[in-house]
Amino acid sequence: MMKKWLLLFFASITLAACGTTATDDVDTSSVSESAVVQEDPEASTVTISIAVDGEEIEDGSKTIEIESGAILLDVLKENYEIVEENGFITSINGHQQDEDAGKYWLFDVNGEMGLVGAQEQELDAGDLVEFNLSGI
Repeated sequence: MMKKWLLLFFASITLAACGTTATDDVDTSSVSESAVVQEDPEASTVTISIAVDGEEIEDGSKTIEIESGAILLDVLKENYEIVEENGFITSINGHQQDEDAGKYWLFDVNGEMGLVGAQEQELDAGDLVEFNLSGI
């Protein structure tokens, strides 16, 4: 009877020791996978497209590298010819808004209308920003 208890005791210790090693391996691989995801070169880009009345302008679409939290207006100024007045964009690459015709530059971020001005809009990796000069 004592042999059975000793055998059961050693089997339990062996299983417990093996269980700890497997858990450590899982934790290590999770950390490695996270590190790989953060090193993805596409993780720090946004795509900006510029259109007039729904038609994309020449050189209007660009994929641009950014730092997390970059401000949309700053990114635009670095990559396009921008004219702005009081924080409002009035011209992009020579295409000017027309107040008399009611045409203004509006933008969407990831398919949703911008809720703040371009000077306040923070960008995240993978964002799709679409500017369109059209009537309201």
